Amino acid sequence: MANASEILVPAVKLLGLLGIARAEDFEEVTYYHLLFDRHEIVFSNGVPSESLHLGTQAQMALGQPAWEEITTLFPHLTRAEGAPKTCRPVVEGRQAKALVKRHQRHQKPLLQGYEIKHDVRVCTAA
Repeated sequence: MANASEILVPAVKLLGLLGIARAEDFEEVTYYHLLFDRHEIVFSNGVPSESLHLGTQAQMALGQPAWEEITTLFPHLTRAEGAPKTCRPVVEGRQAKALVKRHQRHQKPLLQGYEIKHDVRVCTAA
């Protein structure tokens, strides 16, 4: 559907699929971002997640002091050829919505070849 064997979809677009729900029972959420030389998929408790992708949204959310610290550690990010790339194609908008509907209709797993032993709870900004 996306001309790729693996893709990334914003977690909020996956809400409604079996085993994926919005976490609403937290009073507070603390995020820990992992930053590598390049964008990566990492696993925690058998659930895949992406490392910090330093695209435009992350740059705006981090604020100037944090962005300056990151570019001091990774100066190549300030050069045109060092612009951050995602480790997989990202599917958003209508295509993501169609993908989710297709998975619901066919009841196919989002991840093939992986066994996720826990439900996934998505924390999103209000």
